[in-house]
Amino acid sequence: MSLNTSLFQNPLYKLGKKLMFAGLFRSGLLRIFRRRQRDTVLVLIYHDVLPPGFPERNPLFGMTVSTTEFEWQLRYVRKHYNPITFQQFADWFTKGENLPPFPVLITFDDGHANNSGFALPILLKLNVPAVCFVVSGNLGKHSLTWFEDAYYRLMFSSATEWRMRSGETLPLLTEEQRSAACGRFFVLCRGMKEAEQATELKSLREQLQLDTAIEFPDRFRFLSSEEMRSLHQNGVEIGAHTITHPILSTLPDDAARNEIVGSKAQLEEASGVPVRAFAYPFGAAGLDFTARERELARQSGFLFAFAGEGGSVDRRKDAFNLPRTGVGKMTRPQFAATITGTTDCLKTLFRREA
Repeated sequence: MSLNTSLFQNPLYKLGKKLMFAGLFRSGLLRIFRRRQRDTVLVLIYHDVLPPGFPERNPLFGMTVSTTEFEWQLRYVRKHYNPITFQQFADWFTKGENLPPFPVLITFDDGHANNSGFALPILLKLNVPAVCFVVSGNLGKHSLTWFEDAYYRLMFSSATEWRMRSGETLPLLTEEQRSAACGRFFVLCRGMKEAEQATELKSLREQLQLDTAIEFPDRFRFLSSEEMRSLHQNGVEIGAHTITHPILSTLPDDAARNEIVGSKAQLEEASGVPVRAFAYPFGAAGLDFTARERELARQSGFLFAFAGEGGSVDRRKDAFNLPRTGVGKMTRPQFAATITGTTDCLKTLFRREA
């Protein structure tokens, strides 16, 4: 048999997965998987950190962690790993300098103001350094990126359906249907060039009007230049995450180059410090970025470029395709299983058995 989407959505499958993670967490077996990370660097991706109460099931908040869980996660990381600075990472990767065992590098993508307002106090409290990859074109703005705009309309518009330009129509009657439509929109855009994406988004906006002001302001306000400089002064390395957060692989050559080179220049001017690292938006190698983008990042003067897929970094990796592990909505046992690599190992096993 093959593993398919219906299996992953099955309530019994979800319950079984939850019980499995809880059992592994309580048993201490996760230590076996964690040992494999002793001499590699685990790089974690966070996005937004907000006080409890945000709509966790909404796709717009799928990579948002509550302040309560963020502090618990960092305490777990400090207990089982050794947080390192970006400079330590760079010296290890490029010069072979020693690191403590089980090193971990904490990163944030997008550069929302909640990274400063809610995440930074916890980072400082627990003495954990980090890297923040910032969308330079949104500095100081209270706005949604292009795909968040689509997601917001799909989730909150009063419309009851969305008709794609291909003629396919998706119902928007339940929260589950709206969430599924968000996923469909992104998959659709991944298969389109930039101009086609813009046309599809224009059509969606015309169909899905918004009747009220944007809610959850702390989720959609970006760092100001002053907040970004404050992050750097408090031990957070500033990295680039393009100008507009596009799917880089879908752009023409000049546009892709400008997104990468331009973001570095804008952030260096706004922060007053060198920007040495880059993170590809969305981050799936071969889909969201290709060899072209890796070479553009190299030519732009970055030391490293990070992907969004799991795994730990060893010094044999391509410096412009470094793996990271994403953290989003998950239970505490699932968090532990994810960062120790247990989840990836089990997925590989299930694929082999399928």
